[in-house]
Amino acid sequence: MRLVLMRHAEAAEGSADFTRPLTDAGRRQAKERGSQLADHRLELALVSDASRARETFEHLGLAIPVVSYDREIYFGSHETIIDMVRALPESAERVLIVGHEPTISQAATILGQTSPRVHEVRVGVPTATAIIVDFDEWSGPGDIVDVLR
Repeated sequence: MRLVLMRHAEAAEGSADFTRPLTDAGRRQAKERGSQLADHRLELALVSDASRARETFEHLGLAIPVVSYDREIYFGSHETIIDMVRALPESAERVLIVGHEPTISQAATILGQTSPRVHEVRVGVPTATAIIVDFDEWSGPGDIVDVLR
């Protein structure tokens, strides 16, 4: 089972936080990350409904069959993300979550706490970072197998 935890791409400053759009650089970041993730055969995406997260997901350009936009990813904590992961059905084997900092890095730190690569995400991640965590089962510990920046 594979989980990709991704922080949204670079967003513009100056407007209300929830409605901040991506910058041109952010759109390029998302497209680049999408090409890196294309071979992961993701089947389910849980995406914050904040503008910058939605736009990041759109610019990834991935053909993911099931997509859900969830305000709890925007307002929630790392515990919200962890609860979402733990509640995934066993049939969901390749999942993407697009959210925000510090929630993404904190969730990855806890989910992959025994991984040798946890130090790469423990102090936070830059925009458009994707953390790939493999699991034997969603309720168990994960192993951080890659960090795409």
